[in-house]
Amino acid sequence: MTPVLWGRASSVNVQKIMWALEECGIAHRRIDAGGRYGQTDTAEFAEMNPMRRVPVWQEDGLTLWESHAILRHLARGPGAALWPKTRNEQAIADQWIEFTTTTLLPPLIGVFFETVRLPPNERSPEMLSKHLGALDAALDILDGRISQSPWLAGKHFGIADIAAGSPLYRYFTMDIRRPARAALDDWYGRLTERPAYVKTVMTSYEELRGA
Repeated sequence: MTPVLWGRASSVNVQKIMWALEECGIAHRRIDAGGRYGQTDTAEFAEMNPMRRVPVWQEDGLTLWESHAILRHLARGPGAALWPKTRNEQAIADQWIEFTTTTLLPPLIGVFFETVRLPPNERSPEMLSKHLGALDAALDILDGRISQSPWLAGKHFGIADIAAGSPLYRYFTMDIRRPARAALDDWYGRLTERPAYVKTVMTSYEELRGA
């Protein structure tokens, strides 16, 4: 059976999987779901993912949800080059994946909502300022890591760069202030040179914009 990815292409968490699949050259079929495409509120979808969220990955009798769990599964697959080779690098990659979940994404999502998702009359300058402060702190940490190493787990591009790099396209294209961070800017520049990143992540999010 051809593997199936459930999820709309405008979802950052789905884009992570699309990017990894493109990097690994894994043939699959994607089905739009979530947001305006619906399907997540059906009983059939709940059987795949009780959280009723995308992405969901189906492959040879395996059904997986949670984007980072799917990333780890793909990265460990036959012939995949995204999973670090050494035990120490694997631990470091996991560390930055968790950092993305707990520290980077929450304020970045908050900024995205206040800048893009909410209609202008519902936005709050106070909330935007709060989220930007937390996001700046997270990006300063990320910048510090990248100043020591070209990629998050070390010398080679891998799964941690996909997890943390996927939402950065929105950060660099939103109408917000962006303090200069030389290492982070260079890292983002290297990401934008990857054809898989351009194809799957550097795409329009206009369908998410609040009226």
